[in-house]
Amino acid sequence: MAFYIPLLQPYFKHIEIGDTLTSLWSGCGSIVQCQLDDKACVIKAIKIPSYIHHPKIKQSEFALKRKQHSYSVEYTFYKLYSQHLPVHAQSIECIGAINKDDEYALVFKNFTKHGFTQAGPQHVKAILRWLAHFHAFNLSKPADGLWQQGNYWHLSTRPDEFNKLKNNLDKKSDIKNAAHKIDEQLQSCAYKTLIHGDAKLANFAANERDEILGYDFQYIGAGCGIIDVMYFMTSCLSDAQLHGCADKYLAYYFDNLKAAITIYHPTAPAGKIADNWLALWPAAWADFYRFLAGWSPEHQKINSYMQQQVNSWLASNIS
Repeated sequence: MAFYIPLLQPYFKHIEIGDTLTSLWSGCGSIVQCQLDDKACVIKAIKIPSYIHHPKIKQSEFALKRKQHSYSVEYTFYKLYSQHLPVHAQSIECIGAINKDDEYALVFKNFTKHGFTQAGPQHVKAILRWLAHFHAFNLSKPADGLWQQGNYWHLSTRPDEFNKLKNNLDKKSDIKNAAHKIDEQLQSCAYKTLIHGDAKLANFAANERDEILGYDFQYIGAGCGIIDVMYFMTSCLSDAQLHGCADKYLAYYFDNLKAAITIYHPTAPAGKIADNWLALWPAAWADFYRFLAGWSPEHQKINSYMQQQVNSWLASNIS
């Protein structure tokens, strides 16, 4: 019997397990189609092994605890937060968030049965609009039960990758020397919100009306919204597209952000918030570059646009 079936039994009378859609990261469980009381559902079944097998992550107690906590955060998000999201920033619908010890079963309505499919490059603007509403709605919201610093690559959660970075004799181009200042700048952002923390194209679904649903909220937590925007663009735009389109997409995001802030927080200084986050655009790129350079220095996301933003931050902040 699959480990997650006893988790489901107290909540559903009729359980029919279907195909396994995919395995979770490094043996942490699976995503399974099913029929629960005659409803088409998808279960995210999570059971974290005692050893993580990953080609680029050294097994350590620290890395294991990070992964364990990420599933606890996701469970908390679907249990306490997801049902309160506004219509323009919805998550996939969770009809059951179940936990016992280190085992979880997150039960979702199967969005493919309701007109949604995996989002694609044609949905870039729709997802930027979703991010704008998500960030505006969650402005100044406490990250209770979530990550106190959202995203999976920030400095304090990646000591192994930081230690792998080589020092550069030229301090003006040394990302390792700059890492703490970059992190401090992002953390001291005057206007915080809840960020998705893993806002890549693969974590969104869309329908024919360009309505968007977000999912995979393992790294949701406090931060400035520009971090999500940067990471989203790395997931769907090539180097050439970033050089050609990033400014246009940024303007679109901030137009939507300011409009959304006036809806959810009419007295908040929407223009100041937008200016504050836009000023952190190079810092967001430099922070992600610091992670990639320690984790996978040959990564395809390390491109000329990223390097341009890193150099811009270094030139403005390192004397």
